[in-house]
Amino acid sequence: MEQDGEDGPKPTAMIIYDPGYDPKIEANDAAQSSMPEDIYNAPYARKMAILRALGWSDELEEVFKNLRSIDELGEVEGPPRCAFDSLDHKWHGERSQIWDYRHLVHDRGMLEYLKTAWDRWKEMPSENRCKFFRRKKDAVSVPALVPSNFAQRSERGCRAGTDIHSQTCWYHTDDETPIFEGLRETLELDLIVDAFAAQSMGDDIKKGHPHWSKYYYALVTHPGHHAGRSSIGGYCYINNAALIANSLTRDEKQFCKKVAILDVDYHCGNGTISIFWDRPDVFVASIHADPSGDYPWNSGFADQVGEGDGEGTTLNLPLPRGMGWTEYRKALKRALAAIKEFGAEAIIVSLGLDTHINDPVQEKATAGMRLTSEDYFDMGKLLAGAEVRLCFVQEGGYQVHVAGALVAQVLKGVQVEFERQESGYHYGHKRDASAASLDGFESS
Repeated sequence: MEQDGEDGPKPTAMIIYDPGYDPKIEANDAAQSSMPEDIYNAPYARKMAILRALGWSDELEEVFKNLRSIDELGEVEGPPRCAFDSLDHKWHGERSQIWDYRHLVHDRGMLEYLKTAWDRWKEMPSENRCKFFRRKKDAVSVPALVPSNFAQRSERGCRAGTDIHSQTCWYHTDDETPIFEGLRETLELDLIVDAFAAQSMGDDIKKGHPHWSKYYYALVTHPGHHAGRSSIGGYCYINNAALIANSLTRDEKQFCKKVAILDVDYHCGNGTISIFWDRPDVFVASIHADPSGDYPWNSGFADQVGEGDGEGTTLNLPLPRGMGWTEYRKALKRALAAIKEFGAEAIIVSLGLDTHINDPVQEKATAGMRLTSEDYFDMGKLLAGAEVRLCFVQEGGYQVHVAGALVAQVLKGVQVEFERQESGYHYGHKRDASAASLDGFESS
């Protein structure tokens, strides 16, 4: 669904989302209805809002009319140029097969846990379910599964057991990232989105398509940047950005020799950092609130730079309390300069929206940021200014009513900058052609 102009393909955002999700029937989604209530996290509703704001729904005009009534958003003129791919016409295998995807970056034990935890918990007689592992929700017969405590992995003599209770306390790092009915199916769909985003982007690279003609947005349901190789937490189960980056570099076709992950979520991408901590082929840059003042509290310090073969391929840019766009812009430009020096052929952007000034998850007493809607537009322009292939992956963002508008602002910024690059490219070609024609005339 590329959109072509007189001089060739126009910059287009390819929005990849799962085939099992229909924004029109969000209330009927089994996973949403059985997910424990959380005052911050509403991943299914967030995805619906983003799809609509990007032009998926016929109700776009009404959505934007409502959004314009929110003072902090500013004027929103409409969605960026997007094409949508639900993948329903491409995926023909059993969803369970996606767990065998060769480029999964997680410990097999954790993946097996995610695949089987709910069924094992559901089939366990009620009297055998330890009471401290239950998260109740009205009208749900089986309560969601949460850990009662968390393993001290740094201590010797610790490992995961074989029982569901033991494994839950091993793999989870908090009790806000539960196992619930429908979760496995959603994660399988997220994995399909990841796989096709990586494959599509890799195909563009192999075909030599210009970087500005098409860029990708993997609209997964659950964020992933806090998920480590063998840990679940921070609302994250599968590390989507890490999977895409790993696929691009480790596929048998090796689409890229070097890839960068740029995490612009409010919180440090600690899971992503840990996965690539000693890898020399994936550069991870994370701009985030100072971990001395906000989650994840123990990762994301400036002196953490990786080790072994990966020493120097991790860049943490923690920002002091209350920073706005002026300071954030400097950090973003520093990250992009480091990525350019690294020689990345593609950038995977972990797109969190919780840097917005009014996002409720921020610890304002000890951290916090102050980005506005207009700043997200500028962020998109800067990201596109790196002049390499881009793939966005959805991370956090806990204001459902503004999430879609913020994503639209980022993509509109990308579109403006890519259109400038496209114009320069075609103008340069026309100049070259004119010069060649003139040379030919003079030589005759």
